Amino acid sequence: MKIIILPNKKICKYGKILKFNKSYKESLCDFLITNNVNIDNNCGGFGKCLSCSIFINEGFSFFEINLLKFNYILSCQLYNINSNIIISIFL
Repeated sequence: MKIIILPNKKICKYGKILKFNKSYKESLCDFLITNNVNIDNNCGGFGKCLSCSIFINEGFSFFEINLLKFNYILSCQLYNINSNIIISIFL
């Protein structure tokens, strides 16, 4: 599976493609940090600060509809990704 990160001037200047397997048990935020993507995580992954917000450009069909609002989600609250996704990271 792949996570495609679209270019961002401050976080990922040229974009990035990350590969992961289905058995990955950490949140998307932790996965991004482990793979040297400097996403903010001010609350430590408890979903309180909104600093790890991402926009899901493609591949959001597998998410529960109540987790998404206009394709935005907190990456610290996103687990069990089972398809390729394309994301934009916000500051």
